[in-house]
Amino acid sequence: MDTQKLRHLLAIVEHGTFSDAARAVHLTQPALSRSIRALEDELRAQLFDRGARRARLTVFGELVAERARRMRLEETQLRRDLELLRGGQEGALAIGVAPAPAALLLKPFLIHMAQAHPRVKVRAEMGATSALLQLLRNESIDAIVGDAYVLRAADDVEMELLGELPAGLVCRAGHPVLQTPGMDEIRRYPLATTTLSTAMARQLAELWGEGAEPDKLFTLHCNDLDLLRGVTLATDTLLFGVLSITRKERASGAMAEVPLPADPRRCGRYGMARMAARTLSPALDTAYAFTRTHWRELSEHDQEPG
Repeated sequence: MDTQKLRHLLAIVEHGTFSDAARAVHLTQPALSRSIRALEDELRAQLFDRGARRARLTVFGELVAERARRMRLEETQLRRDLELLRGGQEGALAIGVAPAPAALLLKPFLIHMAQAHPRVKVRAEMGATSALLQLLRNESIDAIVGDAYVLRAADDVEMELLGELPAGLVCRAGHPVLQTPGMDEIRRYPLATTTLSTAMARQLAELWGEGAEPDKLFTLHCNDLDLLRGVTLATDTLLFGVLSITRKERASGAMAEVPLPADPRRCGRYGMARMAARTLSPALDTAYAFTRTHWRELSEHDQEPG
């Protein structure tokens, strides 16, 4: 159905006569009359009583006018909602975040969305990157911020590399291991970590030798790094992970990094990914922009002395 003809009908109702309505919609009166007759032919119903000085709707015309008003309101609302969506002010976003990115990004991102885009509905899923990939493929989430090693191996996703962050061991201040660091001493204490990628597990085995496989080396596995950070502060547990996560605690003197031989391979590599060929929604574009900026700031902090 031609919505233009419905607008012509409403113009007649609102202006009272065909002649006044014709001027309002910038048509000649005969052209407006032809538009209404075409609408009547399409609906197979007479919409106006003919012959009266002022336009009077028939019972069929009243029904059509009522629905036309609703359609006009819906059209107006649709245009408004599209403008809000284009501007990232409305919409929905479901994002999956691996443990380290969750500890570094999720809180500031949710604060940003609540303050700058309060009408966008945001849902966050946290977990290992491999598990989040399944949610992405099932369209339960729109994007992942996770382990670049895992994401790169998936040929059905499009990944943007965020970069590397140094990783290491940290402990509470005053921990005995700080006096005599070494693998034999380290293995005397509980070791905690999150789910590690196969690539990172292989690197640990290469760096630390026999027995350094995650299943053998680590005694505490948990994907909630805030929880592991608390356990590390309260016990003799050593926490392995991205050093950025404990920057504040180390700066305040509450935690310290356990000295290890320098190795550029000891780092976390992260990326942001969505299904290949999937267009970014404005809300997801906002998430990408925030993540790029915040990650760049994290990297710059990690390069600062001390």
